[in-house]
Amino acid sequence: MSDIKLFRLTPSSVAELPSHSVAVEKSLQTLIERNLDTFLAVRFLASEYTTGKVHGGQDVRDRFEALRAFLLALGEDVQMNTLAYYIAFRRVKNFACVEIHPQTSKLVAFDKVNPDTVTLEPGFTRDVRKVGHYGTGDLEVSITSNEDLERAKPLLVASYEAS
Repeated sequence: MSDIKLFRLTPSSVAELPSHSVAVEKSLQTLIERNLDTFLAVRFLASEYTTGKVHGGQDVRDRFEALRAFLLALGEDVQMNTLAYYIAFRRVKNFACVEIHPQTSKLVAFDKVNPDTVTLEPGFTRDVRKVGHYGTGDLEVSITSNEDLERAKPLLVASYEAS
């Protein structure tokens, strides 16, 4: 959105309006739904309906969007590439490969961090140097909550900086 600029016009001056970004699409959707009358002169009747925990994917999608926004914000050189089994985030080489597991509401990120340099936590981090997996990276990070995402960020930054 940095290419789009909005301005406030008054009879005697012009001022650029500051831009804002959102990490999670749902928050932007809610903002627009609440202000449709102002934006488009449209009265809003109802929002989308959830299909429940089993079929919805609401939590894992929001968590992935927050992870995606974080990884892309690490630098202007970060690119995202959607492949058959995972989503790769790269600079010159991949630094994070993310699998989405909607059945378990889990994101699995494979980072280029030496597992010997971190304290492995069962259920959160795992050494996968001798385990077959898609993507690149020797450290598996399982993200099942927003707290896990926050704990994973330093590992993701280390992987980005090493690539």
